[in-house]
Amino acid sequence: MNLLNQSHLKIKNSIPYFEVPGIGEIQWVRHAFLTRHGGISHPPFDSLNISFSNGDRSEDVSRNRERITSAFGLDPNRLVLLKQMQQDGIVVLKDFAKMNPSPLEYDALITDIPNLSLGIRTADCIPILVVDRKRKVIAAIHAGRQGTAMHITKKVLRKMKEEFMSSMKDLLLTTGPSIGPCCYEIDQRVFKEEWEPFSVKKQEGRWMLDLVQINIAQMKEEGIDEEQISRIDLCTRCHHDLFFSYRREGRTGRQLSFIGIAE
Repeated sequence: MNLLNQSHLKIKNSIPYFEVPGIGEIQWVRHAFLTRHGGISHPPFDSLNISFSNGDRSEDVSRNRERITSAFGLDPNRLVLLKQMQQDGIVVLKDFAKMNPSPLEYDALITDIPNLSLGIRTADCIPILVVDRKRKVIAAIHAGRQGTAMHITKKVLRKMKEEFMSSMKDLLLTTGPSIGPCCYEIDQRVFKEEWEPFSVKKQEGRWMLDLVQINIAQMKEEGIDEEQISRIDLCTRCHHDLFFSYRREGRTGRQLSFIGIAE
């Protein structure tokens, strides 16, 4: 597994971001995991918040999005964001012209459409980006606790195989910054027995949970090898100076992770 840390942070047009070397070498792919920096939003949304639904000023969010699309050369009209539902819904985009303009209430997207970028918004949950190097297919996944419990990562890989004939050996996957097992505590109400190998019992009825490793296990169950996986190994709650963290801050912004197919 390829582990990335803060030393891998890059800056483009004053916007800090992470780029995964293996994916960055693919000429037709553009991707980035952004931080909370490089925007104009005021506290507690400082500064590159891209969510309209958490109380930030809409004009600031719009300007933040403009900064991102300008910096990375994205078509602002072809950056697809979801109304993330904390579930396991997956949307397959095959014809952008026929896409329903209403909010896409899903937690994962898959496409092979050129000049289209798929975005995930997070503030502790896991953004996961997937590339099929052979079929030129990409996916973006929002994996929170509920989506992880519903095996959303596994379902996306199966959907790529069903819809695009993707072979697991041709995929590269990356988990972005998210809350780590150092900070993510859950209780008996939501704990699942299958998570036992990925948890440390803190006290009776409470566990510290590694959501990333659970999703990596789902990848491996579908035939993904260790060397196909990268991980940005930074806890959003610990590094709240760099990332938004709902668990730490409560009222806060959302950072963007995106992947797109260049024309």
